[in-house]
Amino acid sequence: MVATWDDSDPSSSEEESDEEVANLAFMVIEEGNEDEVNLSFDELQDAYKNLFHEYKNVCIKNKSIKKDVCSMSKEIENLRNENSKYISEIESLKIENSYYMNEIDVLNVS
Repeated sequence: MVATWDDSDPSSSEEESDEEVANLAFMVIEEGNEDEVNLSFDELQDAYKNLFHEYKNVCIKNKSIKKDVCSMSKEIENLRNENSKYISEIESLKIENSYYMNEIDVLNVS
């Protein structure tokens, strides 16, 4: 069985069936004689079709993930800019607070 990102996917059982057929090509190698494969042309053709179908699905998922990464990268950059603004504001408030603390000290001494 192959682990998937989303086991609740409705096409999951179809994909598992396709993967089983595709894996058949790799499992037919007989023990002790690794050079000999006993698959018919139709079995190989079906395995190829299934692998190609799986490849296209992975490409679609990859494209979607790349879009998500790009979007998240932009969001991270926006958050960093916003954070930088808040840090500057905090520093400004610290300076202002220090000024007022000095004023209070001066007034208390007088």
